[in-house]
Amino acid sequence: MTVKDFIGEKATYDKECFSIFGEDKKGGLQLLLDVRGWGAISSKLKDENKAVQLLDNLGAWIAEAINEKLERERK
Repeated sequence: MTVKDFIGEKATYDKECFSIFGEDKKGGLQLLLDVRGWGAISSKLKDENKAVQLLDNLGAWIAEAINEKLERERK
């Protein structure tokens, strides 16, 4: 099994649980990673809403990067 096989068709960020999932062709999900860093983020940003937004932006950014790499390697 390769990394691409494990991830599946695409990576998706779930802001409800701060996690990135791989999604297979049938829509099945596999946990890839939990987005961490709350301690560092919340200490830099004293506003909790801004900290949550940054954590969500980070998760979405990582999922997008994974998807871009998957797409490049499909070519």
